[in-house]
Amino acid sequence: MTRWNRALPWIALVVVYLVWGSTYLGIRVAVETIPPYLMTGVRYFVAGSLMFALQWVVTKGKPALPSRAELVRIAIVAVLLLVLGNGLLCVAETRVESGTAALLLAGTPIWMLLLDALRSRTAPSGAAISGLVLGTAGIAILVGKSAGHSDVLFAGIILIASISWAAGSVYARGNDYQPTTAALEMTAGGLFCLVVGLVTGETAHVKIAAISGPSLWGMVWLITAGAMLGYSAFAYAVRTLPTATVATYGYVNPVVAVILGTLILHEPVTWRILAGGAAVIASVVLILLGNRKLADEEVLKLTQPDRSTS
Repeated sequence: MTRWNRALPWIALVVVYLVWGSTYLGIRVAVETIPPYLMTGVRYFVAGSLMFALQWVVTKGKPALPSRAELVRIAIVAVLLLVLGNGLLCVAETRVESGTAALLLAGTPIWMLLLDALRSRTAPSGAAISGLVLGTAGIAILVGKSAGHSDVLFAGIILIASISWAAGSVYARGNDYQPTTAALEMTAGGLFCLVVGLVTGETAHVKIAAISGPSLWGMVWLITAGAMLGYSAFAYAVRTLPTATVATYGYVNPVVAVILGTLILHEPVTWRILAGGAAVIASVVLILLGNRKLADEEVLKLTQPDRSTS
C-alpha cells in the first residue's frame, strides 16, 4: 500500500474538520431568506449532479451505474444523513444561532460510537471512551457560553438530527464505497429534500426578490465546499477509518464554528472557549492515537486488492 493510499483517508478527515465547521454559519445565513428544506434540496441536488457529471467526463472508464440493491442502500443513507440529519438542522437554524447549533450537535460522536458498538457487538476501546468523556466535558464548557439562547423545541429537533446522522454514518460503514457513491447520495438526498419542501408548503414562502445576496453566497459555499468537497470527504472517511476516529469531527466542528463566530461576528474570546477548545483538541488526539492501529487496518483492507479471486 502506497503512502498516498494510507494518507488519503486522513486527508479526507482533516477536510471534514475544517470545512464542515464553517457550514453552520453558511446554513444560518442561507436560511434567513430561503426556506430550509428547499435550500437543502437545491444544495445537494446541484452538488450531487455536478459531482456525477464531473466524474463521468473526467474518468477514463465511465462510472458503473449502481444495482437496485445499491440504490436502496444509497437512498437509506441519503434519508438518514441528508433529509433528517442535515434537513432538520437547517430547520432548527431558522431559530437557533449557528454556534449554538454546532454545540448542540456535538453529541453526535457519542451516538455514533454507541450505535457502532451495537452493530458490531464490540465495546469501544478504553482510549475512545476516555476521549469521548474529555470531549464531552470540553463541549459542556463551550455550551455554557450560549446554551441559554436556544429554543427547547428546536434543540430537540437538533437532537433528532444528531441521532439520525449518527445512524446514517454507522449504516454507511457497511456499504462498499464507489467513486460515485457520494454524488448519488447527494443527488437522491436533494430530491427527497425538495419533495419534503413541496409537501410542507415551503414554496409559498419563497420570494425570489427577497432572497438576499448573503443567502445566495451561503448556498454557493454550501454547494461547493460543504457538499461537493466536505460531504465527499466524509463519505470516504466514514467507510475507511474507524467510527471512533471519524466521530472526532463532531468535536472539532463546534470549535471551528465558535472560532468563526469570534472572527466574523466579533464574539469575545472567553476562558470557556480556551478551556473547552483545549479539552476538545486533547480528546481528539487521545481518540486518534488509541485507534491508529485499527485505522491502518481499515485502510489496508479497503486499498489492497482481493487476492482470493485472482
